[in-house]
Amino acid sequence: MTRSTTPRRTVRKTKVQTELSPRAVLLAGLGAVSLGRKQALKSVDGLATGADDLRSRAEAAAREAGSRVAKFRKQAKARLAPVQKQASQFALKAQAEFETRFAPVLAKLGAKAPAKRATRAAKRTARPAAAKRTRKRA
Repeated sequence: MTRSTTPRRTVRKTKVQTELSPRAVLLAGLGAVSLGRKQALKSVDGLATGADDLRSRAEAAAREAGSRVAKFRKQAKARLAPVQKQASQFALKAQAEFETRFAPVLAKLGAKAPAKRATRAAKRTARPAAAKRTRKRA
């Protein structure tokens, strides 16, 4: 026995055409304008609150960055101070040792550093009173 199969029926979809009347177009336009207006107001309000949030987050980030920089600066100064002190002491010792070791050699070569002279105070000379008068009259 063989089975007989029924062929499948294909259903054709019919296109439903809607008529565009001026009234339908006008109502659709009003709906689109109303919906657009509502969405625009929401987006503007969202931008205003978003700008405030963004500003507050930026200020918080700036404060945090400033505190981190201050912390790192303090740490760097704390680590650098002993090294700087040692370097200055080493430089002073090296200069003193150089001067003591090479002073005889420099003296023999005639390149001895000249002695420092005492600074003189500038003397002001007072003009005679008669000289002052003659200049004023002239």
